[in-house]
Amino acid sequence: MAGGDGLFVRNTWYVCAWSDEVGARPLQRWICGEPIVLWRRSDNRVAALADRCPHRDAPLSLGSVVGDDLQCGYHGLRFDADGVCVGVPGGERVPSGACTRAYPVVERWGWVFIWPGSADLADPALIPDYHWKDDPAWTGKGETLPVKAGYGLLRDNLLDLSHAHFVHRQTLATDGVIEFPIVTEVHDDRLTVLRDMHDIAPSPFFRRMGGFTGNVDHRQEIVFTPPGNIVIKLRVADAKQANHVVEMRVLNALTPETENTSLYFWSLVRNTSLDDSQLTDWMFEANRSTFDEDVAVIEPQQAMLERAPPPARPIRWSVDKGVTQAQRWVQRLIAEEAGNAGSV
Repeated sequence: MAGGDGLFVRNTWYVCAWSDEVGARPLQRWICGEPIVLWRRSDNRVAALADRCPHRDAPLSLGSVVGDDLQCGYHGLRFDADGVCVGVPGGERVPSGACTRAYPVVERWGWVFIWPGSADLADPALIPDYHWKDDPAWTGKGETLPVKAGYGLLRDNLLDLSHAHFVHRQTLATDGVIEFPIVTEVHDDRLTVLRDMHDIAPSPFFRRMGGFTGNVDHRQEIVFTPPGNIVIKLRVADAKQANHVVEMRVLNALTPETENTSLYFWSLVRNTSLDDSQLTDWMFEANRSTFDEDVAVIEPQQAMLERAPPPARPIRWSVDKGVTQAQRWVQRLIAEEAGNAGSV
C-alpha cells in the first residue's frame, strides 16, 4: 500500500530496529499497521518483506533464513529479498504470482530505517539526521520503548517540555520551563521550538551531569522533522562562569506500530566526560525513568481518547504553538498522500 489511509504518513523513513537486533533469525515488526519481517543476509545487508506468506497468510517471521532467503515455516515456500518466491518444496513449479512485498531499508547510525510507502520515492537523502549517534565527539546510549499509545501523543509530549515542571519533579523539573517564553519557527524541512532560560537553578539531572552548583543559563531547542523525528538540543552553562558548559542531545525516533501503539527509539548523548561509563549508565537510567513517567501519563491519555466520548474542541495556549504546528503539518502530509493515492 502506497499511502492514503488517513492514519499515517507512509512516504517517509521510520526507524524499525537497532542494527544489532537484525541477524540471521527473522524479526517481526509492525510499522504503520503493516506486519514486516526483517533479516540479515550473508553480505550483511538487511532485507524486509511483508510478514505474510501469500500461500495462506502465515507469518514469515515464524520461518527461518535459508542461505540469503526466507523460508515460510508453514509449507516451506522460500522468498528472496525482493519478495519473489524462489523455491517450493518437492521441486514443484513455483505458483504464478507467488510473491510478497519488499520494503526499502537503509542502515545508518546504528538504526535500521524502513520506507513503508511507494518504493520508487524512497530516497536515502531524506533520512532524518541523527549523526550524533556515531560521532566520536559525543557519547551515550539508548533503547526502544514500546508504548500503548499513538505516536502523535509522544510527539506532542516532546514538543511541549513545560510538562517537565509537573511530571518530572525528581529529574528534569525546573521553574524555567513555565516562567520563560518559547519561540516557535517553521522552516521548509523542520519546526523548532526554542526556550532560553537565564540565571535559573539547574534541574537535578544537570546538577549531576554537569556538576553545576550555582545558577545556570539553560537553552532548550526542539527540532521536529515530520512525521515523528525529534532532536532535543540542550545547552547548560554556568551563569557566572562562561567556560563551564555542557551539551546534550535527546534523539527521538517515533514509529507508529498501529493507530494506538508505537515504538519509541531513543538515544541520549553528551559532549562531555566521554570516557565516564558510570555517567553514561546513570544518564541512561535517569532518562529511562523520565520516559517511564511520560508513559504513565500518555498511556492513560490514549485510553481516555479511545473510551470516552469525543471531547469539545481542545483549548490551546502559548505552550501549544509547536504542537499545533506539528499536528497540522502531519495532517497535511497525510492529506497529500491521500490525494495522490489513486495515481501511485
